[in-house]
Amino acid sequence: MLFRAALLLFALSAAVPASALDGCFSMSEGPWRGPVWNGTGIQVMETEFQAGADGMLIGHYRIYDDVPFDGTLTGFRQTAACEAEFTWTDRDGTGQVQIRFEPELGRFIGRWGAAHRAPALVFDGYRTRPKVIS
Repeated sequence: MLFRAALLLFALSAAVPASALDGCFSMSEGPWRGPVWNGTGIQVMETEFQAGADGMLIGHYRIYDDVPFDGTLTGFRQTAACEAEFTWTDRDGTGQVQIRFEPELGRFIGRWGAAHRAPALVFDGYRTRPKVIS
């Protein structure tokens, strides 16, 4: 009987996905502002990270070029401690983003690129206000 209960508990815990918002990912929720290489040069970008419906980190951004536009960061994949990859999608298409979160320093360091190229373009962010803790 005890063995069955332990087996059931193990099966249930294996079926529940681990939250991507542990540790530094949880601390990275909220607004950020920083430079992004876009078009012909560096432009200002505002990014907001939050937990999606599936518990994984997602992002929304706005790039301020001649005609400001919005985009999303989805498909969270943790690649190392405090590092993740996302898929970006906006008016110009889709591609990959790599981000190293450093929320204790109030920044993230990122690179982005087209879908079939290694991300190499600047995509960094700096905390715009402290995360509200309720």
